[in-house]
Amino acid sequence: MRGFLLPACLVVFFADIIISLVDVERSGSFNTIPSSVMLMVGTIIMLKLLLYTRLEKTEIHRFRFIFLALIFWLVGALIYVYYQFFVGIPAPFPSIADLFYLTAAAFLSFHLFSILRLKRNIMKAKSIVYLGFLGCILPIYLLADAIYNYEQYYPNSLTEFVTNVAYYITDAVLIFPCIPIILYTPKNDPFIFHWLLIALSVFVIVATDMAYNFIASDDELIQNTEWLLSFFYTFGYILLIASIMWFSKLKQMLEYKKFSESLKNDQETALDRRDSANDFVEKFDNSNETLSAMKNITEKSEKQIDILFAQYIISKKEIIKFINTLVELTRKNKSLSIRILLPSPKFEEEEISSNTPYPSIADFFYLPAMSIKYFDSPLNSNEIVSILDTKHLYILGLESENTSYQNRFLIQHVNSESKIQVYSVLFERMWLLEKSLDFGQISK
Repeated sequence: MRGFLLPACLVVFFADIIISLVDVERSGSFNTIPSSVMLMVGTIIMLKLLLYTRLEKTEIHRFRFIFLALIFWLVGALIYVYYQFFVGIPAPFPSIADLFYLTAAAFLSFHLFSILRLKRNIMKAKSIVYLGFLGCILPIYLLADAIYNYEQYYPNSLTEFVTNVAYYITDAVLIFPCIPIILYTPKNDPFIFHWLLIALSVFVIVATDMAYNFIASDDELIQNTEWLLSFFYTFGYILLIASIMWFSKLKQMLEYKKFSESLKNDQETALDRRDSANDFVEKFDNSNETLSAMKNITEKSEKQIDILFAQYIISKKEIIKFINTLVELTRKNKSLSIRILLPSPKFEEEEISSNTPYPSIADFFYLPAMSIKYFDSPLNSNEIVSILDTKHLYILGLESENTSYQNRFLIQHVNSESKIQVYSVLFERMWLLEKSLDFGQISK
């Protein structure tokens, strides 16, 4: 998340600083633009999660509320931009935009209470009510204060009073589930950071709401601080977006584990190469013959070679020798691109670089990249998978798990389009989504 959370916060913070320095007259014309942009980004990310991530029905139901919350926040922010930039009102409060902000908070609270319903251990806890009210103390206090001092605070503005009361109520409802979710979520829960980021987002948004509503009656003060409050609103949205991204990535990783199990099942049922009538199988008695066969296979590729080492079934020396062969292929075929995934940090960057001869200076400008990454999560199969031009699939495996046959290998040319697609999707997800260490471009 450091690749998104920290850069996004810094960009928004410096953008708001620049806006505050340029806007010496405190017109507020640009204050809400950063939050509007971030809400647009969040809406797109949320839409991608709903459409392209394999979610369960309950997850789709819950995340629809966040999607609707982002939509209503975005509409409210755009209305604020209209008032500030086009109408010239520095702090348009109350306005029709508040209807959308309040509705967005209601949708987000639906999501949070659905999480409480999902987590039965939280619902069974006797202290859930006390912890919920502990989080609501400040908005409830401000609500009571606004009602008690109605004539003093809002002598001529019933609309502002109603709007403030609505905000305090929605803020209290919104923050109620947050402390129980944080305290009762097990540390080994894979989605713990998702829950924490959502809770932190709510804390920031609710705190900013209360600050905005409390000082809104002072026109001069709200004009001077509106840019800062806008930053905190945007920061809250960034935390919410980060929680969505974390959930999406984690779902992809869990889906990858299912692929890992499917590879194991495939190995147990089909990797003996005897029952695959439509596949071509070759047997080899030693690793030297196997490396020669792998070289001949990779030479058939025209544009793209993807190689996944599910396990180390050949030695480090043999792998480096094979990588050298692939480098030679990139010299001969200038349009060839090669990607390799290796399991666990068994190699160091210097080892591969020192054992891999670089091309000439001229080749440096023309050879496509040959990238190597290693992944941390082990796969449950003893295979080396080669995907050529996303059309051809070759699987190298051991003929038997028996230690007396460790040097006997099988290479299967897979003709099944469904199997090719499964391995291709697995490779892409691991390449893009797994936490990998990129050794960079070997072709340098």
